[in-house]
Amino acid sequence: MRKSNYNIFGWDGKQNVRRKSDTEMHVKNLRPTIEYEEGNQIVWGCMANSGVCNLDFIDGTMNKYVYLDILKRNLMQSVCRLGISEHVKLYLDNDPKHTADICKLWILYHCPSVIKTPALNSRP
Repeated sequence: MRKSNYNIFGWDGKQNVRRKSDTEMHVKNLRPTIEYEEGNQIVWGCMANSGVCNLDFIDGTMNKYVYLDILKRNLMQSVCRLGISEHVKLYLDNDPKHTADICKLWILYHCPSVIKTPALNSRP
């Protein structure tokens, strides 16, 4: 089970465009823009060999209480729906939400196996 971040508007990285000199204003070299704030959507979801299940869309900032609520509402329901209750492995990095005592305690009683890895990208 893992949460992911998806951009709604804009792009997080740089994009290179190859073009001939003095052609930057040709229509084929222009990209449309959206005149709104950039935004993103955080999504929590789960998957298994037997399929995918619940997605939870998070609005605003996710903290340990929001994360715990997501686990309570989605994890066991998804595990049962996928038929993997005996083989579930929860994937966690060292994000403070995952390592919060209230979350670790709930996970201890509800997940037979946990995969712990270092955080991939930490944002400032």
